[in-house]
Amino acid sequence: MDNLIDKVDIETTKEEKISHSPFFTFLLLIVALLIGSLLGNLLVLGISQAWGVDLQVLLSETNENSPLSVRNFLRTVNMVSHIMTFSIPSIAVVLFLYRRKALEFLKLNRSPLGRNIFYSILFILVSFPMAQFTFWLNQQLPLPQWAIEMENSAEGMLKSVLNMQSPMELFFNLFVVAVLPAIGEELLFRGIIQQKLEKSFGNAILALWITALLFSAFHLQFQGFIPRMILGAVLGYLLVWTRNLWIPIIAHFIFNAAQVMAQYFYKGEIEANSLSEVEGIPWASGLISTFALLAVGYMIYNYNKNKVEPPDENQITAP
Repeated sequence: MDNLIDKVDIETTKEEKISHSPFFTFLLLIVALLIGSLLGNLLVLGISQAWGVDLQVLLSETNENSPLSVRNFLRTVNMVSHIMTFSIPSIAVVLFLYRRKALEFLKLNRSPLGRNIFYSILFILVSFPMAQFTFWLNQQLPLPQWAIEMENSAEGMLKSVLNMQSPMELFFNLFVVAVLPAIGEELLFRGIIQQKLEKSFGNAILALWITALLFSAFHLQFQGFIPRMILGAVLGYLLVWTRNLWIPIIAHFIFNAAQVMAQYFYKGEIEANSLSEVEGIPWASGLISTFALLAVGYMIYNYNKNKVEPPDENQITAP
């Protein structure tokens, strides 16, 4: 009888190791993302038909002067697409693998420390000048014609979405552009992919940079590839240092929300600056921002180095 119990325990342990292996997780994640994306596209198609909208024509003709109905339609489409592409597949995979220990695996089972919240907000805010500098660098790279056309199409839709004429549009945008990406993208990239890559490589820094690369590539926006990769790395370091996914979620929200708020309250000034001819290269602001990032990053690392335990996913098994 004891031999039978031991045999069952050994087989159960083997099954858990297989189900928690990075290869199995990534395979399951790819399937979930494909299914979620397909269902999202079907929902978007259904919404466009219900609204009597030709989606292809709308996307090709959208600009910042589009009427309110078009702007809200685009926000609704983005909301549905994001939930189905990022949030639901990520939650489904983690629940399938870890069930009641899903929050523990995702590092969402502990409330974030107040000082970490403050440091993370400061960390993300001082990164803005460096993000602008890397965006300038990115724009100097030549792009093929098809990539330029894709960028122009995405830019027209973005300008329409960010055209806010009322507080209701501001709150809708904060939810679609800031809240949903902060949750869904962090669950997928930092919560699952980065942690699984770290387990696979045994190197947290390598894992976060590969994840940052994937994070930027997934957005398919070539002129913003480098700054988005830097943002992914910044968020990745926050997870490594604090071992709490709430921290990169909050920082991601602040990064996106700050841009939405700037568009709403300072749109005129932003447009004036974009129309003016900028002379020189923003080296100074980029350099100062980089040093500030290093300084704040050291503060976060030093504050947390004795407060968190190193990750040990082997202790997190399915119930």
